[in-house]
Amino acid sequence: MGLTIILGEFFIMKLTEFIQEYLKMSRYIALGTLDGILAVMGVTLAASGVASAGGLDIPNYVIGITGLSGGIALSLSNAFGSFIGERAEEARNLRELEQKMVIQQGALDDTLIHRQAKKRVYMSMFVHGFSSFIGSFVPVLPFILLPNRTTATITTITFCFFALVILGIYLGKVSRKSLVRTSIEIVLIGVLIGVVSFLISGGH
Repeated sequence: MGLTIILGEFFIMKLTEFIQEYLKMSRYIALGTLDGILAVMGVTLAASGVASAGGLDIPNYVIGITGLSGGIALSLSNAFGSFIGERAEEARNLRELEQKMVIQQGALDDTLIHRQAKKRVYMSMFVHGFSSFIGSFVPVLPFILLPNRTTATITTITFCFFALVILGIYLGKVSRKSLVRTSIEIVLIGVLIGVVSFLISGGH
């Protein structure tokens, strides 16, 4: 019984530490979520418009799964892109620190500094990929759950609008800038992508 309590407390402590580290990666939370929402929204709305314009009898859930597939690919791409970029950046910082300390190259490998750098690399990989994956669900859920094409499209646009406003508020708080201005900027980007998707689908 005592061991179970100790293991439970250890798990909670590690989970709390992980969440705190996750929230510190605000840049990747914002980038990933924005990528997921906007990219998948563009793909989903364009696919829906093309299907309607061509008179194709494609169920909504197929369009939703198509968008989600793109979201999964985007998540993996963002995750590994962050891993490669951050690993190179951390390696450069480590080598520069060694030069400043006038020590042999590689002397800081396997030290606490090196382990912390590796932790940041893996956290950035996870946060960017996971945030992209979560963001991609916003545009596709209406198509997966709602059978009517028009209702699903309107619901997707509404969901994306509110998600972008919330993301804009979050970015405004993180950057300590105007919440309204940041939200408007993010929403305008979404409107631009929505218009492009509409034009690609033939205006239907």
